Amino acid sequence: MTDKNIEDHDIEPAPKLIEAVLQNCKGRVDQWVEPYLRITIDRLRRTEKKYLKDLLIEVIANALYYNPHLTLNILQKLAVATEVFNLWFHMLQEVKKSGQKANFRREHDKKVCILGLTSLLSLPSELLPEESLRQIFRAVLDLLVAYKEQVAETAKNNEDEDDDMDAWKTDDDEEEEDDSDKEMGVDTEDGDEVDSQRLHKLATQVHAGDEDDDSDDDFSDDEEFQSPIDNVDPFVFFSEIMKVMSVSDLRRFQILTQSLDFHYQAVANAVAHHAEERRVEIEKEKAEKAASGVVGKQ
Repeated sequence: MTDKNIEDHDIEPAPKLIEAVLQNCKGRVDQWVEPYLRITIDRLRRTEKKYLKDLLIEVIANALYYNPHLTLNILQKLAVATEVFNLWFHMLQEVKKSGQKANFRREHDKKVCILGLTSLLSLPSELLPEESLRQIFRAVLDLLVAYKEQVAETAKNNEDEDDDMDAWKTDDDEEEEDDSDKEMGVDTEDGDEVDSQRLHKLATQVHAGDEDDDSDDDFSDDEEFQSPIDNVDPFVFFSEIMKVMSVSDLRRFQILTQSLDFHYQAVANAVAHHAEERRVEIEKEKAEKAASGVVGKQ
């Protein structure tokens, strides 16, 4: 990644490989964290590609999730901690002309950022100033809300696509019936109207994408890969770290939560409620899986 002659597009596999190492070898590659961070920050300072910037920031997020104490010490040792976090928070707030967030657009991007920033909240108070702690806390809350909304939207879109596929599958059967329908005087305009609505929906989606002239052509939503963090629920992870803080450092927890304005207090309460829902759902899924395994062995 340090080679200036290599184009940004050709660099993209490198941060993905570093991510795989940090996630799959937790606690076993401490000696590689600093070299990874050095080359990541070097490239981050030079790249202009939004998607590559996302991936490079996510290397830092993965390093924080791998070991927040070690990673923060290295960033401070390299005298880049302020620079990195200022850029990260700026990218989290940056929006496109359409009003959508410009960076960390995939569910995976948001999840990695959540895990990395939340890991910082587990550090002792002497390592993080109160103002930095507040900024990180608010950023995590915003990310959790955005992640929840995107997961729900993805689920809805998948349901719509399934419905559309079912509708298209019946088209051949309907065409076979058209001739007999016409002979019987049946009007087929309703079917044509449904097809027209589908095409209009697709055209609207394409047009919306064209309006984002500041979009990154290299963006790819490669959500299908498997990762060790697949089984980590970000809401439960955040909730557990906050519970530990409330026990180990009550003063810090109170300062952090009581300093929130009305909006963030509402968000924090909603996040805590959703974390409990997710915990129940996860336990239910585990019980069902275990039960199906027992049945399968019989």
